[in-house]
Amino acid sequence: MENTVIINSIGNATPGASKVLSDALKVPQDYILKLLYNAPSILFQKVDEDTAQKAEDTLTKLGLDVSICTKDDEIDLRTESIDISVSLDNILVLPKVIEQLAVFLGCKQSEVLNLMLNEPSIVLGNVSVATAEALQKRTDANVHFSNPRKDAYTILISKKAENIQLRNVEKVLKATAEETADAYVFENISYDHSQLLWRQYQSNKAVKLLNQSHQLVSVILKDFDVSNEEHVAFLVEKVGMPKEILEDIHAALPISLFENINRKNASAMITDCDSIGLTTAIEQDYNFKKKLHIEGIEDAENVTKILAQFIAKEELPKANATSWTSKEEVPPLIARYLLAQLEQVTCNPEIIN
Repeated sequence: MENTVIINSIGNATPGASKVLSDALKVPQDYILKLLYNAPSILFQKVDEDTAQKAEDTLTKLGLDVSICTKDDEIDLRTESIDISVSLDNILVLPKVIEQLAVFLGCKQSEVLNLMLNEPSIVLGNVSVATAEALQKRTDANVHFSNPRKDAYTILISKKAENIQLRNVEKVLKATAEETADAYVFENISYDHSQLLWRQYQSNKAVKLLNQSHQLVSVILKDFDVSNEEHVAFLVEKVGMPKEILEDIHAALPISLFENINRKNASAMITDCDSIGLTTAIEQDYNFKKKLHIEGIEDAENVTKILAQFIAKEELPKANATSWTSKEEVPPLIARYLLAQLEQVTCNPEIIN
């Protein structure tokens, strides 16, 4: 009986499996990698049962998720090409996540970090949903995926860019720009329109595209009722606020409920908040370069050791300094990682724009 061997998913395999298969089958490794990351895909067709079983055993030992189908089975290989990004709830696991992604992608950890420093941090493109699901099982990061052609985009047009006729852009997009300190911002733009502007202006670095399905945002709490049981229950049970300080929190509004979360998740949270009458909003930060400021430095040795991971030696705090502000800017991910470590030693750190 004729058999077909299907790769359902990359499973627990590493990209090194592609080298083994490439050598065994005498086909280019890039071709095998494409099969792995775009699974489900057919590896063998019209082979006898014994050959198919041996192939399944071998592939399973490599960590791949595979199956055997006969000519009577329905084979559905339909899948859509997606992009995958990652985000972190606990920024302190960044080194572990970088290591996990390096194994999954088959590249150096420095290359993974460079991918994660992009805004948004898309680490794989043009792969299958099965690959995203496999990655989610193998990393401590949150994995987000979507079809880029179906997504909406935020477009940032630099104010410093030359030869850009803003009114013409607004006419093409049929939208009015929101002005920020450094850029003109358009939201909810289609893939086709975003690509049109990218092709037209990317040569002078005037346009930045943000896929909103992968964008990280903050959820801002603007108002709530301290006497409303649903409001109190949501803030205490789902957000983790101590009930005893809700009145103080109300007096300090607006405050950030969640920071650096995926925009899709944030939108779902806003919907939940609206349903019980909490007044919330999504806030985007389009400043992708940050500085650190530290006051009250007491443990100078550890502060310097933490900063030295990403701050040049000549820019580190001077001996006996009790305060420090970085001169060089760093990406938000690095700023958050350093901040979280600094909060564990004796000092008062903050991120500044």
